[in-house]
Amino acid sequence: MNFVQFIRNPEQIQQIKEYLKKKNACNYILFVMGINTGLRISDILKLKVGDLKGNHISMCEMKTGMQKRIQITAVLKRELRYFNENREDDSFY
Repeated sequence: MNFVQFIRNPEQIQQIKEYLKKKNACNYILFVMGINTGLRISDILKLKVGDLKGNHISMCEMKTGMQKRIQITAVLKRELRYFNENREDDSFY
């Protein structure tokens, strides 16, 4: 099994964000959600717009089956507000 290393360098994270923001808004918001919540992509893809309206995300992790409650950071709230502007609450990411 291959392991993926964390991106620890803030400059690298910023470069990735800038690249994705120019190329693909959907991939950008998925990346921002991942780095701000620590969720796996399999869990992020299950989320709907309405799941991210409050201050927390409450969900059952796909891999472990455990219930999880995650605070939505101010940075993530700002990005979601822009991205979700014209999207329905039952839309998936």
